[in-house]
Amino acid sequence: MGKILWKILIAIGAGVGGLIVAVALFFVWASSGRLDPEQYAEVLSYGEAEAGGAPETLRVVTYNLGYLSGLGNAAGEDTGDIVLSPAFFEENQRTAIAALAALDPDIVALQEIDLDARRSYGVNQVEALAAGLNLPVGAIAVNWDKRYIPFPYWPPAAQFGPTLAAQAILSRFPIPSHRRHVLEPVASQPFFYRAFYLDRVAHVAEIAVGAKSLVVINVHLEAFDAPTRRRQTEYVRDLAEGYAESFPVLLLGDFNSAVNRPEEGTPPTLEVLLQSDVLSPALAPEQFTAPEQFTFPSDQPAYRLDYGFYTPATLELVKTEVVTAAAQASDHLPVVLELRLR
Repeated sequence: MGKILWKILIAIGAGVGGLIVAVALFFVWASSGRLDPEQYAEVLSYGEAEAGGAPETLRVVTYNLGYLSGLGNAAGEDTGDIVLSPAFFEENQRTAIAALAALDPDIVALQEIDLDARRSYGVNQVEALAAGLNLPVGAIAVNWDKRYIPFPYWPPAAQFGPTLAAQAILSRFPIPSHRRHVLEPVASQPFFYRAFYLDRVAHVAEIAVGAKSLVVINVHLEAFDAPTRRRQTEYVRDLAEGYAESFPVLLLGDFNSAVNRPEEGTPPTLEVLLQSDVLSPALAPEQFTAPEQFTFPSDQPAYRLDYGFYTPATLELVKTEVVTAAAQASDHLPVVLELRLR
């Protein structure tokens, strides 16, 4: 009897040990990337960049594309109740391109855009928008490169799986240089969460507009941890103010901060930027709670999460507005700014 029990225990131990090894191997494989990190920041050409003098005004858009998953992104991605179809993504892509093309933008800063991901059926959304908007230069800053993301946890058919996503800047003008700054992660999260979580990135592009250079900083800040988001915001402000010593600067993106959202606490992290002596918001702070200025969620906007800041010493703001024509292509609405170089 003792020998039989011993064999059973050995078999159970071997099974448990094998399972632990299998889980560990999956973790290492799934959380690794497919790209060489040298490819995480690249300038790509889709055509002939515009040469010659600067236009009278520049039209610049910031848009959290939500990888074209519509309101599924706001709801915490697919829940398993419905798996989004290729036709759904194609329709959202057409809607987004039509809304932005009507603005005839010179520069578009994009967040949450897929380069090659199972969740969006492998479509390179940067290339698709560059072609649809006739913007010949793109700069990408990869912020999510995982061989397999096991989220949502159930059912497996709804999991993201292989994911390659980025922030991107599309431009009518040449981009001589750009940099990818990885921001501070959420230290309080367990290691396995951080291993699969996206990088929060400040993507900096120097854009040659005629004889002048404009620095565009495209950001997507932490959504769920306010202390981390505050430190990221401080870093981004210092970064923008440093570039402003030599260049006109536009700081754009999804700051994940709303002055009317109680769970954010007081003061909201956006206040870090409002305290800058160098940067000005494209929208007056008293308008942050005006319903027509809300950008999230796109079906019934209740908060302003997407902003533009500029250097008034070197840029003149002409106007800004929320682009409601984008409808529910994303869970966010885009914002357009029109400016003049001084």
